[in-house]
Amino acid sequence: MARKANIAKEEIIEACWKLIENNTFPNIPRLSQFFKDLDGRGCSNTTLLNAINEWEEAYREYQESEVKDVAEHLSPSFKRFERDIVQSLSVLLDEKVHAFEAQMSLRKEALEGRNDSLSTAYIESEAQLEKVLLELDTAKANETVLQAQQQQLSERLEHTLVRNRVLESELADSARKLQEADTQLSQAQVDLAKQDQTIVMLNDALTNAQHQIKQLQQQSNSQYEQLLTNALSDLQDLAKTLKTSKLDS
Repeated sequence: MARKANIAKEEIIEACWKLIENNTFPNIPRLSQFFKDLDGRGCSNTTLLNAINEWEEAYREYQESEVKDVAEHLSPSFKRFERDIVQSLSVLLDEKVHAFEAQMSLRKEALEGRNDSLSTAYIESEAQLEKVLLELDTAKANETVLQAQQQQLSERLEHTLVRNRVLESELADSARKLQEADTQLSQAQVDLAKQDQTIVMLNDALTNAQHQIKQLQQQSNSQYEQLLTNALSDLQDLAKTLKTSKLDS
């Protein structure tokens, strides 16, 4: 593979002269091959084309100067050797025509070669463009897939959020019910404490009644009956109090 290096414009023009001396009209492919065979160097087609255009101008001036020199050389002896000169000029013109036709043919081939190079570059550009378009289509397809996946994730997230809100509501309801149960338990404990207190009071009253009964047995019958009546009244009041406490609980 030819290494890329800078080739001076003067070197390219000199190479054009060498090619034309070998009856080969310069063009981009021939110059590229010339430097590749020479030392393996290479440069851009634009550099070669600019140098060729400059050489063509110099070559055209060279041809005009060559014709002018020939005419000036033959002018002093033109009258004396008019016939010979005419013949010589005819031969020379024929040679020039043939040379010009050959050069035009070579130039045509060079233009065709240049067109071939441009066609190759165009084909490569088309291939590169097709590759880029294919990559763009692939990127769009990947973007569509990612958008679909993002939509699925969004739907899952929304479902999860709804489910979390339901669970939070159920948890709040459970906490409320637990609080109500705690309140009922506390009230039941209070009621139970009240019942325990009532039972203690009843036991105390019963003990006092028993004590009073013993005292009545030691007193007179009238006093005994009065004490017994009082004791029964107290027991009835305590019984009513106990019944009322049970109904409240």
